[in-house]
Amino acid sequence: MRARQALASLVLLAGCTPTADEPAAAPDVVAPDFLVTRLGGTTSAREFRGRPFNQSARSLSNVEFRRFGEGALSFDDRVTPEGGLGPTFNENSCLGCHLDGVDTVVRDEEEPGPGLILRLSVAGTTEHGGQVPEPTYGLQLQTRAIEGAVREAELTVDWELEAGTYPDGDRYELRTPTFRVSELSAGPLAKDVLTSARIASPMTGMGLLEAIAETDIVAAADPDDTDGDGISGRVNRVWDNDAGATVLGRFGWKAGQPTVRQQSVAALREDMGVTLDEIPDTVLADQVFYNRTIAVPIARNVDDDAVKRGANSFVAVGCSSCHTTTQRSGPDEVAGLAGQTFHPFTDLLLHDMGRGLADGRPEFEASGREWRTAPLWALGRRAEVTGFSTFLHDGRARSIEEAVLWHGGEAAGARERFMELSREQRRDVLSFLGAL
Repeated sequence: MRARQALASLVLLAGCTPTADEPAAAPDVVAPDFLVTRLGGTTSAREFRGRPFNQSARSLSNVEFRRFGEGALSFDDRVTPEGGLGPTFNENSCLGCHLDGVDTVVRDEEEPGPGLILRLSVAGTTEHGGQVPEPTYGLQLQTRAIEGAVREAELTVDWELEAGTYPDGDRYELRTPTFRVSELSAGPLAKDVLTSARIASPMTGMGLLEAIAETDIVAAADPDDTDGDGISGRVNRVWDNDAGATVLGRFGWKAGQPTVRQQSVAALREDMGVTLDEIPDTVLADQVFYNRTIAVPIARNVDDDAVKRGANSFVAVGCSSCHTTTQRSGPDEVAGLAGQTFHPFTDLLLHDMGRGLADGRPEFEASGREWRTAPLWALGRRAEVTGFSTFLHDGRARSIEEAVLWHGGEAAGARERFMELSREQRRDVLSFLGAL
């Protein structure tokens, strides 16, 4: 109801008409307070030199800048079998999935996105509530192999296109993927296997997200929708290997990892077959530091009236109910990440996104229909930096607009209100999202 009232007010403001003896004049567009250039507070980087997603947070000390550089070296490094690369793997470097502008290869439009992998599990949970690995192939299918070894399988995708129409007659098209596994090297997958295709998540501002107080995240949850707004965000509770306890999940498409460190270790293990025994402690610590302190890119064109109008419409249609515009970090071991007011556009909560986006594969307390609200900062830089303009967990959306139109479940109301906007208002929203 609040979103509809805000939308009505927005439409009335945009449609103000002058009296007969007054010339028409566009009303001043007031920007919301979250529409700022430095989305990451003082961590934001204004200038990018060659590799836009490889810049350090501007708030680091000189010693920390050097440590960031050390971490960047291991992030970029191509791991060899001598360095711990497994006999089968998906990529041999972090940079192979998390592209930051150094890779300029022209990409096939049929590719879902960078770092495509297929997660596997079977029914049930482990002693700590996690997913039970598929008996033969584990938690992730490995599609590459070192010389002399055999890859586990080949993963391909087919697309089905579906046309749709906005209320004003404008047309759009959505594509649905079907992922196919073939050439399984060790026999068939289990009959009850659960699969979920994933592309690499952006790494922007991970340290800031980790520094949000747990109490703030929990306070925003409304699992029983007690306020009746149709939004019932939930926290995911996951196992923390270092703490030896169940804690709040923050990272990954279903908030299945609690910390940047554990997320990093899992990627090394599952994507490259590298174990902790094969990585010096200092190297791992520097890489985790790098992962936590990558700068948030500045927003662009924030003074443009279309961007301002789009930001207001973003709130009016209800997008900000889940894509929380403003967060604040608490204390942190990295002083430059602490006490920051920043704008990631996420509540870090799980939301039911409807049957269309469901993968049917639970992850700790996340159901097969739930996904963590994806942060939106750096959204508009994806194509120019990575060569991919694909979005959502499996890369099915070929544009920001298509990603919006895939929203269902709790987000169905916001999607419908977006569709009801005029053509110009929809373009304004997309201009705003592209400016981030």
